[in-house]
Amino acid sequence: MQTIILFFLVICHTLADYTHLSTDWMLSAKKLGKPLAPIFVHASIHAMLMSLVIAFIIGFTNTWAYLVLFEWISHFLIDTLKGRMNGWFPTLKNPANKYHWIIFGIDQMLHLFVIIIISDIIIHT
Repeated sequence: MQTIILFFLVICHTLADYTHLSTDWMLSAKKLGKPLAPIFVHASIHAMLMSLVIAFIIGFTNTWAYLVLFEWISHFLIDTLKGRMNGWFPTLKNPANKYHWIIFGIDQMLHLFVIIIISDIIIHT
């Protein structure tokens, strides 16, 4: 069951990050971690998509609310911090720089870590 939950939560993450649901407005803000409003909206889309999967499994419970809030806050913080790092270290914006990809990998690893935590809490609810 946990594999199925992970699969659908990763699909939500992929849809929110790598389709038309991530607009140029959001992507521009994510590059430098500001302004915050587009990142807020981007994190909200992640939380909304995941909220559907979570609600389907455990219903609209207090746990559902906490998990959706956890996804929203963590996604907002991770993306804002990654963008701010690009501002602090401008060479990170260049895909030819190997550290650009290391930071990208850490960013995705943190998002997946959050997804694993969410799925584990769902399983134990």
